Amino acid sequence: MALIAAFARPAQLYLLDEPSSGLDPLTELVFRRQVRRASADGATVLLSSHILSEVEQLCGRVTIIRSGRAVETGALAALRHLRLTHFRVEGVGAAGLADLPGLCNIRTDGDVVEFDVNPADLPLVLEVAAAAGISGLSVSPPSLESLFLSHYDDPTDQVR
Repeated sequence: MALIAAFARPAQLYLLDEPSSGLDPLTELVFRRQVRRASADGATVLLSSHILSEVEQLCGRVTIIRSGRAVETGALAALRHLRLTHFRVEGVGAAGLADLPGLCNIRTDGDVVEFDVNPADLPLVLEVAAAAGISGLSVSPPSLESLFLSHYDDPTDQVR
């Protein structure tokens, strides 16, 4: 009921705290459309949520808060470039990729290699992968969840 009231009249600012908590999937869809419409109409929508997939779908800028302090703020696309990209490579030439510098979390299973790579090393990985005769490639950008959790994995993480 509160969401209906919030979007009943146009506003310049919407403050939404855990707005989709308890919503069924159909109502969530309607809610996301309303948020996108309000944003497209020039309104500012401040969304506080622990449902990170929802934040990824709706927000252009995010702030990660730890212990009441902002530890990371910026455009989601820019923040993703600060973290590792996940690769899954298939084919007879895939195993050779595991020896490249800058890779971490390397896992091999026959002709399949999975690894994470820093943004700075992406061009080399793509160049070598293209020449390796691979048969399959999937690349996953860092998720908001991985960005969020990276601030909770390190207890010495400082406020930025």
